[in-house]
Amino acid sequence: MKGRLAIPRTPRYTVQVVALAVAAPLLVAGSGQLAAASGVAAPAGHKAAPAVASCAVTRLPTLGGPYGDAIAAAPNGDVVGIAEDTSGVFWAVLWRTGKPQRIRTGLAGSVPAGINAHGWVVGSSPDRATDATDGWVWLGHRTVRLRGAGDRTAVPAAISDGGIVVGALESSEGLPSEGNSKQATSEDEQAAVWRSPTGRPQRLAPLPGDQGAHAFAVDDAGMIGGVSEGARFRPVVWDRAGKPHELPGLGGGYGIVRAFGPGGVAVGDAVARDGTDRPVMWDANGRIIDLGLPPGSRTAQATAVLPSGVVVGTAQLPAPGGGVVTRAVRWAARGKPQMLGGSGGLAQAAVTGAASTRTAVGYWADAKGGRHPAIWRCV
Repeated sequence: MKGRLAIPRTPRYTVQVVALAVAAPLLVAGSGQLAAASGVAAPAGHKAAPAVASCAVTRLPTLGGPYGDAIAAAPNGDVVGIAEDTSGVFWAVLWRTGKPQRIRTGLAGSVPAGINAHGWVVGSSPDRATDATDGWVWLGHRTVRLRGAGDRTAVPAAISDGGIVVGALESSEGLPSEGNSKQATSEDEQAAVWRSPTGRPQRLAPLPGDQGAHAFAVDDAGMIGGVSEGARFRPVVWDRAGKPHELPGLGGGYGIVRAFGPGGVAVGDAVARDGTDRPVMWDANGRIIDLGLPPGSRTAQATAVLPSGVVVGTAQLPAPGGGVVTRAVRWAARGKPQMLGGSGGLAQAAVTGAASTRTAVGYWADAKGGRHPAIWRCV
């Protein structure tokens, strides 16, 4: 898979690496709510600076330690992620009304991947004995391990309000070692759906001619979205019967569905013919819409849709001193990307999920490279 764009998936490495692996300086303003910045300095040679939305970013509390990461959210405002305690150990956590509580899965190194409106959480834990993962569903009062198939283990990515879980079945032989960015080969990855947390997995076939697939999103109607993997990586949706349907791309041979939104829309990113990885939306009729890159950026991803229909995500921009910085972005309209206010002055910030109508979650990174769970509230 050399040269392929990395596809985000449930982390297989230790949560310490998840929380600390951010490398860029960052200046912050004390604790609690951060001051909203007035804008982003444009790199040399660029005439326009990205527009900035009117938002405030607030730290979500950890379990006593300095670091954490907000990974996903539900429309009712519940947020899941990881947080460090006073002894430096990271735990899976649920933030409800802004207060963190441990998700006690009974498994070491648990990392959530998704949450539904009922508070059910899906995630994975490393199985050090087999170098694979254990997928699980936390139901609030107990943890159910997701079933695998043969020698393949469950790697969940999302859960619907109806309890449908989607993700992939993966062989440990295809998993990258810790610290290795090489993704699993397509032959070792099969998209899957669990119609209930205790049910058997149903394999979701890739598009004709492809060898593998991975599901990353499911909506309340049972539609599933993700990527079909072969000579090209193609965006795909599976209907309620499990049949795959290809979505259009932008001509660059790569596209992925990352989330669904209201009205049957899907969002993600696709590579254009010029090599730029662009944030996109597919409308209810499957037509692709290029949401637009922030000035100076060549890569951005739409990662979630707020209940209001506003798309949120992440962009990578040139740093004034060289290198690349990650910024939190929203698209209230096509072709009008805005940095999320409060992240404009942050060297690194990313949106990972949508919560309430005007709220998104993710992380910002400090000067030491540590991640801090955050929530953006925009007017």
